[in-house]
Amino acid sequence: MISFKYVFLLSFILGAMLASLFQMGYALDEADIERFSVWTFIATVLASLPSILW
Repeated sequence: MISFKYVFLLSFILGAMLASLFQMGYALDEADIERFSVWTFIATVLASLPSILW
């Protein structure tokens, strides 16, 4: 049986990852390296969460 909590968590992480990628693109358009670095760090943490939680 699939745990719906896990599916919900993974879909939330996917949405947050997509939002951070859009923020990274916006930071690149503005040439804001600090904000790009912060959003890169956030995207890295979000991408590693499923492997940590597995």
